[in-house]
Amino acid sequence: MWQELYRLIFRYYSGLGLSREDVEDLTQETLVAAYLHLDGVRPGKLKAWLLTVARHKYIDWLRRSPKGVVLVNFPAAELADGTRGPEEDALAGEAREAVTAALNRLSPPERTLLALKYNLGLSTQEIASVLKIKPGTVKVRLFRARQKFKEEFIKLWEG
Repeated sequence: MWQELYRLIFRYYSGLGLSREDVEDLTQETLVAAYLHLDGVRPGKLKAWLLTVARHKYIDWLRRSPKGVVLVNFPAAELADGTRGPEEDALAGEAREAVTAALNRLSPPERTLLALKYNLGLSTQEIASVLKIKPGTVKVRLFRARQKFKEEFIKLWEG
């Protein structure tokens, strides 16, 4: 069970674009906190509760970070898969850099929403449970985060 939870939290933090070292540290901190407070979790709510703990650890980490957040990892699989030619691979690399830069321009709550939705594949209801907000609010905020990401990506891509 703990290995599955470790992978879940590791993917969550990786989806936020943190360095591998930060991802590992935050994942361990999250699981230690979860272990110490496991008795307070309602049956069937472990995943949502753990993601809430992870979200709070991430926010605490942001507050402690002296230079703010700069994403260093692109959470999706490598775009260059070797089946394309060198020009296509170069273009895929440029797109990857533009995506990372556009994500860097979003606020931490916007990145968190996008990571929960697209990296972890949570439903609107699950995101609402994790963030303790209404599902309608999740939909609106996701729409705005996607729009802002799109605008930032277009600015960077078209240069």
